[in-house]
Amino acid sequence: MSQFTLLANLDLSIKNPTVRVKVISKWRGVTIQGTIRDAFPKSFETIMNEGEWFGITNFKLEHSFGRVRMTKNRYNVILSEKSIIFKSEPTTYCNYYAFKPFGSIICGLAHPMYCIDLYGALVGVGSLETYVLQGDGVGDNSLDNKLVFSLINPEFIQIKCIAYGSTARELHAYWSSIRANVILCVLTFWQIQWGEGGFRFMTNLEGCSKIMFNPSIPEIEAFKKK
Repeated sequence: MSQFTLLANLDLSIKNPTVRVKVISKWRGVTIQGTIRDAFPKSFETIMNEGEWFGITNFKLEHSFGRVRMTKNRYNVILSEKSIIFKSEPTTYCNYYAFKPFGSIICGLAHPMYCIDLYGALVGVGSLETYVLQGDGVGDNSLDNKLVFSLINPEFIQIKCIAYGSTARELHAYWSSIRANVILCVLTFWQIQWGEGGFRFMTNLEGCSKIMFNPSIPEIEAFKKK
């Protein structure tokens, strides 16, 4: 078995590295983003279940130049039909959430280039709205949904959020069906939106960002005791 290379140590000069990763999302790995090319067998994409650990070898590295990045790693891992993926034992049971203090986000201490994670109690949940989604060409516009809400943290700092698309519909359905006095949730891989005057709101990236209600994690359990 090849020796594993730490993700933080990946470099273009390393020949045929092998890495061990936990799949946090089909759109994002632990501390590096991975891409499956169209030629890659669909069966391999299926076996990479979220929450499981894998070893990966025979992959390419590309510099990450995206305007918004899922991770802070300078590379993307590119998988192809030549890549080899195998199950691996966990090296840690960390959930790898990148929680940021609300105050630091509002004050501009969290870089808007990188997606972050948040947790708190849902407040000020609005109605499911319909808006026009602008297309690339004439006549390409379509209708979609959005929902405005806020999170409040244990220090009673509120942060505005706007969910779009399927995430908005998921939140609306859950909020409409639950009768609890307090609903705690975790937002993962959400983007910071800035404008004139500073922070505006947090928003989701369709197909990447997630919202989880009352997950069993230490931060949520501690929140419940306050």
